[in-house]
Amino acid sequence: MKRRRLLLFFIIVIVVLVGAVAYYIYYKSHIHELEYIDLEIYDAVKYDEDLLIGKWQLGTVFYRFDVGGVGATWDESDDVTEDEASSFNWELNKSKLIHYHEMQHGGYIPKTYQIKHLDLGRLVLKDYSGEEFLFVKVE
Repeated sequence: MKRRRLLLFFIIVIVVLVGAVAYYIYYKSHIHELEYIDLEIYDAVKYDEDLLIGKWQLGTVFYRFDVGGVGATWDESDDVTEDEASSFNWELNKSKLIHYHEMQHGGYIPKTYQIKHLDLGRLVLKDYSGEEFLFVKVE
């Protein structure tokens, strides 16, 4: 009687372990497929660099993209004006936008964004964490 219960217990444990491993493999493979498809879609889109040139606003935060891959950013809520803005370099490769912010003590900090939408009046950026930012063009 004890042997049957012990055997039944081991069979149940093995079935549960096999099910957990199968679920993990299935879940992991589908998550990676979704990420791959998402990146593939956005990498295929090529945005015109000329549309990016100008001043963009999100609340009190401003970004100005100038010709030649340079720009400036400032936040009016921190009582910073355009004249006191922090400069950065930028590059656009298809839908990948990279800002290179210069540190005070030398070196650069890259910030990478995926452009989801860009036209004459709207810029939608997605950062590495998946958060989206909607900027509007200002004169």
